[in-house]
Amino acid sequence: MGIIMRILIISLIFAVFSFTASAQKFSTYTVEDQQDLKTVAQKFDVSVTDILNFNPDISRYKKLEGETLVIPLSDAEDNISRFESYEVEPKETLYSISKTYQVEVETIIRYNPFLKTRELNSADVLEIPILKRPTDISNQSVKNSTFSNLKHLVQPKETKYGIAKDYGLTVEELEALNPNADVIHPGDYLIIERKKKQTPELPESKEYKYVKVDSESDLDALQKSFKVTNELVEKLNPAYQYTGVGNGIVLKLPADAKGKDKRLDLSSNFSDPSQKQIGLFLPFNLEKFKASKKTMKEELMDNRISRIAIDLYEGALAAVDSAQKLGINVNLRTFDTGMSAEGMEQLINNNDLSQLQAAIGPVIQPNVRKLSQHLSKDSIPIILPITEASMSGTQIFNSLPSRALKEEMITTYIHQNITDDVNLSLLSDAQNSHFKQVIDRTFPGTKHVSMSESYLQMNEVGAVLQKGKTNWFILDTDKIGIAESTVSFLESYRKKDYDIKLIMPSKSALRDDISNTYLSNLKLLYTDSNYDVSEYKLKDEDDILKSKYFLRGFDVTMDVILRLAYVGDFYDTVKLDGFTEYYQNKFQYQYDVFEKIYRNTAVYLIEYQDDLKLNVIELLPQD
Repeated sequence: MGIIMRILIISLIFAVFSFTASAQKFSTYTVEDQQDLKTVAQKFDVSVTDILNFNPDISRYKKLEGETLVIPLSDAEDNISRFESYEVEPKETLYSISKTYQVEVETIIRYNPFLKTRELNSADVLEIPILKRPTDISNQSVKNSTFSNLKHLVQPKETKYGIAKDYGLTVEELEALNPNADVIHPGDYLIIERKKKQTPELPESKEYKYVKVDSESDLDALQKSFKVTNELVEKLNPAYQYTGVGNGIVLKLPADAKGKDKRLDLSSNFSDPSQKQIGLFLPFNLEKFKASKKTMKEELMDNRISRIAIDLYEGALAAVDSAQKLGINVNLRTFDTGMSAEGMEQLINNNDLSQLQAAIGPVIQPNVRKLSQHLSKDSIPIILPITEASMSGTQIFNSLPSRALKEEMITTYIHQNITDDVNLSLLSDAQNSHFKQVIDRTFPGTKHVSMSESYLQMNEVGAVLQKGKTNWFILDTDKIGIAESTVSFLESYRKKDYDIKLIMPSKSALRDDISNTYLSNLKLLYTDSNYDVSEYKLKDEDDILKSKYFLRGFDVTMDVILRLAYVGDFYDTVKLDGFTEYYQNKFQYQYDVFEKIYRNTAVYLIEYQDDLKLNVIELLPQD
């Protein structure tokens, strides 16, 4: 197998796929020698985060030279609420300013183009874009948390009376907690301490529904309908304990019994053995292969997006083969979406997709939107294999767990395990400000690493550590250099008899060549969408199988096939009692009533052990 096999596969695909047109809102770019993500982002006037969002797992590559990246060219102005003029003080850097305003360095440079040709000087006047932030959602997540000690971000037009009422406090109690807040302003943080009420334990397994309630009479009717007590409503809805029924509050109420962390095996019982009709929509970019003057081998080596698509495709074929051995016949129709919304529209117009039972893919957001609009009339579910949808869609299933879910798992772990002997500290990038705000408000004593330059220094890490305590160091960064420096510095302090545990919402910034011994010594705790559940053994000669995208393609496709065979309707599988799990991924979908989309709520919380092995941590049920 390997590159020769991929060439044969592309040759076969050429015979049956439709070609796509050139992109409208996206471009591809082959990285030149000595260029990094920052350089590419500046070249196209986009942010590094924008590029990372459309190039999944780019951090796994040691070098970018020769890699083909997808560059989103959409208008970034939509996320800016206003601009603020700022005069640079002596010794300030672009990094420190970006941290203050919580925008990326690349974003500041984009709107101050003179910085592309010279360094920042004191007395320079910068136009800083102030980004729109989902502050109401952020506050709501804090209100609905189970934590008794937290911080509230003051919103425009909010008053002390209204804030105190929301948290079940009197104005006097709020002022006693915040003696320096005589007058409050939007953007201020207020310390909140809530008294927990004693409520009964939750039943071991419940399925939940979310219902909007406008009045006490509505709640009375719902309690009779759902047969729940007021105490159980309070238990399921922590915010309700303190606020009661407000205008339009959404309550979580129990429905039919449903287990939370129960593994399902769908391969042993089928209620619908009929042939499954599944569409696979991936960006093979065959038109580029056809027009290129390079050999197919050279083009494939240069085109990372096509390599990922082929790995996913081969994984899907392996799943179809495994399903057939179980007696399930599958018609897998494969389509080349390319990188173009225009090409996607042409594909839709040239093919009858109405008989599909499920669609896997696409990858690029405009193509997801086009396909969703077309398949919505037939309510055909769309399962996204490696990206998250940026739009709502009642038929869209995000198979990747959301970042918010991963952050919630880390926060819950800390809440359940932290003691007075723990010294909690945080190093966070400006672009990851939401998680920083959640940590600050739920754990007000958290220390922060202060970076004076655009690179991390060892003494800046040491400043937040404390001997004689267990140091839980939260690292939230997408920057490879900062991640590697942090691990190295923490390991140095560990050798100086500091007790350290490293915690990361995601370890995607840690490259493959980083020392696993270091991570084991630091007892790294992180979340991930995949974990080598079955200790899948890869043969050295089968380099195509080493890609996690092969296993991702297998797991997603196998899950879709088995769900369709088990109950016949993909939507009905959301009601199944537990999660499915395959080689490296598990799936348990839940409908998000606020964003109107299905999300995979099954994610791994993983911890490095002393023997370099990994252990999956199970969280306790929420109090």
